[in-house]
Amino acid sequence: MIPLTGIISLVVFTLFSGVLCFENNVPVYMWNIDTDAVVNPLHSLNAEELVGKVSLSLERKLVALFMQDELSVDDFKSNDLSALKSLAEMENDGTFYAPSVTKTTKLPEVLEAAGYSVVYVKSHQDLPTSPVVGKTVLVIDLPATQLGDLRKENLQLNSNAITEIYEILKSQQSDVVGIFTAKKNSQLQLDESRRRIARSAAAKSAPREETYVDKFYNITQDSGKLFLFFEKAPILKIKDENKTEWANFTLNVDPDITGTVVNETSKTGVLVLTYKGLVPSGPKNDSGFLTKAKISFRLSTKRGYWYINETTIDFDVKINDATFVENDLVLVTTDVSTPLGRSWHCTPKSRLASYGYYFNGTIVKYTNKVILETDGFQLQPFKVSKEKFGDGYDCVGFFTEGIWAAIILGLIIAMMLAWAISMLADVRTPDRYDDPKGKTITITATE
Repeated sequence: MIPLTGIISLVVFTLFSGVLCFENNVPVYMWNIDTDAVVNPLHSLNAEELVGKVSLSLERKLVALFMQDELSVDDFKSNDLSALKSLAEMENDGTFYAPSVTKTTKLPEVLEAAGYSVVYVKSHQDLPTSPVVGKTVLVIDLPATQLGDLRKENLQLNSNAITEIYEILKSQQSDVVGIFTAKKNSQLQLDESRRRIARSAAAKSAPREETYVDKFYNITQDSGKLFLFFEKAPILKIKDENKTEWANFTLNVDPDITGTVVNETSKTGVLVLTYKGLVPSGPKNDSGFLTKAKISFRLSTKRGYWYINETTIDFDVKINDATFVENDLVLVTTDVSTPLGRSWHCTPKSRLASYGYYFNGTIVKYTNKVILETDGFQLQPFKVSKEKFGDGYDCVGFFTEGIWAAIILGLIIAMMLAWAISMLADVRTPDRYDDPKGKTITITATE
């Protein structure tokens, strides 16, 4: 039988391999660098560790850091970066490749801390015209890439651009080290890229509208402070109960926060967001007007956690030919509960609050009359420090669908492999043979 330690090791390796692919790790490729540094392909490096491995090889050299928006290991397996590979093969010194590096956007910052002068190159005019003296890093942002055939073409164009810029630098001085990496892993950005392409196609066929820019609100008072962030505009959905039609109001304007109170001493507060003068969006909602919508979130604390105790809404809206007015309408709020000093963060599109009926704290009847949706939302009302959010307490647990799929698949494969090996280990060869002149061999069930 296979040893228990072998099965455990196999399961751990399978789970590690499945979960690792969900991290935002980016490959880093260097050329014209003489280094003996090696990396473990199953271990991820951060920017500090990467620079520490090759710092001696970068001494007294000009470093050209080419930063792309998205990149993955699969891009190096294709022929889209053939110009870059040919350039690296022509150099006298060797190459260095790290397949999994995190926080690559901090490379300029880490190199600057190591004593390098960082220069951001926006165009060819910003390139040095004479040899650079001293430890210098030229940070060159490459054009954005996209999915499909267009992405392949953009990768080839970026590869040619790297070759052209590097040859210009190399013509002025020989000690130039090239570094090629990206800000994100392209394999983890497929859904975002598809949405970007869809939005681009919709923009060509629809009238051009003002693009929503993420909003950050720093509400500072004498009694306390509150941080609020919307990555995308929230959507307020109000139902015309006469015709059972919905009006979707995109809250893409800055709200009036008058009435917001944060008390750091009593650990209580109210976040008030008032929106005025909006028209509904969507092809089926071209008639209507939101005169006013006042959304109030009551904040409380309990046992070291802060939470949204209650959400109410006042609105005055006209949908089709009917006018609807509500005051202090209590909404069912998503369970927003986070330790003090940390922020509540929710990236996927979700329902933050909606209308429902209560009885002893339990919903006995639920209707979709008012819905407040967010798409990228972060909030922290208490113990805000250092002018930034505390560590995020995410609405999506650590075990996402992808991780669960990797765990279950890994367990199934491990059990099948363990069973197969145990069957092979139990195979026995015959130790006795029939003799024509002797008695017939009898084998008992125990044998």
